[in-house]
Order: sequence, then structure tokens, then C-alpha cells
Amino acid sequence: MVDTAKDSRVLVLEDALRRLNEIVDNRKMRVHLDYTRMSEILKAAGTLLYQVKYSYVEPKSLAEMDATKRLVSAVADVASIRETAVKASAYRPKTTKEIEVTAEFSYAVRIVQGFPRRMQECGDDPAYAVDILALEITELCPVEGSKNLTECRCTDGSRVWHVVTNIRGLKQGVKLPCAVLPPVDMMGVVSEAMFLASEPLQPSVKLGTITSLSTSALDQARAHVLNIIKRMV
Repeated sequence: MVDTAKDSRVLVLEDALRRLNEIVDNRKMRVHLDYTRMSEILKAAGTLLYQVKYSYVEPKSLAEMDATKRLVSAVADVASIRETAVKASAYRPKTTKEIEVTAEFSYAVRIVQGFPRRMQECGDDPAYAVDILALEITELCPVEGSKNLTECRCTDGSRVWHVVTNIRGLKQGVKLPCAVLPPVDMMGVVSEAMFLASEPLQPSVKLGTITSLSTSALDQARAHVLNIIKRMV
């Protein structure tokens, strides 16, 4: 019997649902949404999470459980409600807080949507409870008012990421491993992820999800995930 209740991937999933509930319950998004419907869906998702967390089955079986599929589908419905409203109103976040809330919503949805894949393809190392990507830096800009921080505009081959870092000597075109983490406001700039090492990846490494990492990068990813779990207590 597998103790799924202590699996870091399940705990990070639980944290993601908590974040979605907090955003919806407190109506943090500055766009007209059917918050009542979203709240109802998330409440049902919470019941499904309980079934997933205390299933005590093998990871691959958990990924294929009906409760898991319904949970992922429920959060997809919540994301769809928001996406439809955003398109209808042409909403774009203006303030740093709005950008952070939007990024947190996207982070939480990503965690839920990728949960089955992580259970099937990744081991139980906490480092892989979040997505780890190979990103390529496309633009760099110093963070206003900071002597050490740089905002990096990056790509994973399919979307743009904003990463704030204190790593020095970075250049356009450099590829680095990055963990997708809860967004953080760093001196007025929202960082959507965090570089895991200052040593660049090989130019031949494909952008997107990666599973082969250096020991130091894995250690950093693991520490970040354990910090997420620790804050849940």
C-alpha cells in the first residue's frame, strides 16, 4: 500500500486547489466572473481531492482513477469560465497585484492539469512535484530600484515566462533549468518561476519539460517544493 497522503505530488496538488479556492472565494480577479459557479465546482473538486489523497494506490493507478480525471476536468471547467470572461472583456491585468493573481491562478491550474503526467512519468522525488522546464532567455532588463535583480523574459517554445533572478552574467540565448513555482512579487515585478542553476544547459537541450538535471538543480527544486509543503501546515 502506498501512502499517497504523504506524496509530495499530491500535497502540491492540494496546495494548488487551496490557492484556487482562495482566489475565487475572495474574488481576487478584476474581471466579471461567475464566482458562484466557480466556487461550486471547486467545492466538488475538494471532495475528489480527498478521494485521491487517501486512495493509497500505486502512482500510475492513481493517475488513471476516475476521481483524478474528474478533478482535472473540474479545474479545466473553472479555467474555461475565466478564459471566456477574459476574452469577452478583453481584460489585461494592469497592477502588479493583478498580474500576481493572474499568474497564481495559471500556476495552480497548471499543477492540476499536469498531475496525472507527474504521477505516471515522475518518481516520488519532491523535486518533480512541480514542472521543471528548459527555458531560453530572450530579453533581460534590470529591475528598477534593485542593484542585484534582473528580469528575464524567457520562452519554453510555446509561451513566454517572466523570471526574476539575482544570477549575474546571463545573456540572451542562454538556456537554463527552471522550476514553475507560485509567483512572487520581487520589487514590483512578478516572477513566475525560478532558475535552478547558474550553469547553462547545453545548447542542444530541447525547450520545455526536462527530467535530467544536475544534482544542484535537483536539490534546489526539492527545497522549493518542500517549502511549499511546509507552508501548508
